[in-house]
Amino acid sequence: MRRRVLITSSILLVALVAACSASGDSAVGGASAEFGSGMTMTQEQAGGGDGGGSDAAADESLALGSVADTSASPREVITRGEVTLAAEDPRAAAAAVVALVERDGGRVDARSESAGADGQEAVAWLTVRIPSDDMTSTLTALEDIGEVRRVDLTAEDVTGDVQDLDARIRAMRLSASRMEELLSRATTNSDIISAENALAERQATLESMQTQRARIAEEVALSTLTIQISTTPLVEAGPPSTGGFLGGLQAGWNALVTVLGGLLVVVGALLPWAALGGVLAVAAVAVVRAARRRRSAAEVSASADGAGGAM
Repeated sequence: MRRRVLITSSILLVALVAACSASGDSAVGGASAEFGSGMTMTQEQAGGGDGGGSDAAADESLALGSVADTSASPREVITRGEVTLAAEDPRAAAAAVVALVERDGGRVDARSESAGADGQEAVAWLTVRIPSDDMTSTLTALEDIGEVRRVDLTAEDVTGDVQDLDARIRAMRLSASRMEELLSRATTNSDIISAENALAERQATLESMQTQRARIAEEVALSTLTIQISTTPLVEAGPPSTGGFLGGLQAGWNALVTVLGGLLVVVGALLPWAALGGVLAVAAVAVVRAARRRRSAAEVSASADGAGGAM
């Protein structure tokens, strides 16, 4: 009996050890599989966060931002114009225009004045920049300075050009930031030089586009207006016409005066030539008379010589 109990106990102990070993191996295998699966997921997540994935996400965000900006951006319009103004004193009117423009927050880009002399009227030219929102009020205020004879305004819509330029600026900024990152990671001299050259080229292009964008923004914000100021004619219409006999007499007299005036002009133009012709005619007559006197004297001398020989 004691031997059977020992044998049975040994068998039970071996079975229990085998079961524990199998359970441990199963647990270890499951843990290993779970750890391996975790490593695989980590690697996939790391691969998804690679530079290509971040670049694609950045490009997608840039594209979405461009579409949003395009749909929400207001119209960009450049306004230019020319105004002809009449005033009794163009120089004083030009000073009033300058005060008006500077009061509204604008500026004067060019100014030229010419005082009237030798029968020429006084004239002033101004090239001013005024806020686009104040264009209507400025034109109304010019009517208080002088007589507005002509207004010519043109509007150029540059909304599409501005949106395209803004998108290019954003893309160039992104490209420059990428080159800065590559430059920070470069290790060899050749890589550093290449990255620096590429970065300098992108920065120069970016600055050029930013300058162009600033110029367009200024032209949109400040409209350009060229103003010409001249004197007001004292008499703009001729005297009233008279009909009937008196009207005909007046018209005939005016025609006679016009014809006589034209004849006097012709005579005045021909008089110097007539004087020169008279001088030449007098000289020719004198020469002819002298030649005739010499011929007559020669003939008389020849006749006298013949009479003396006959005697």
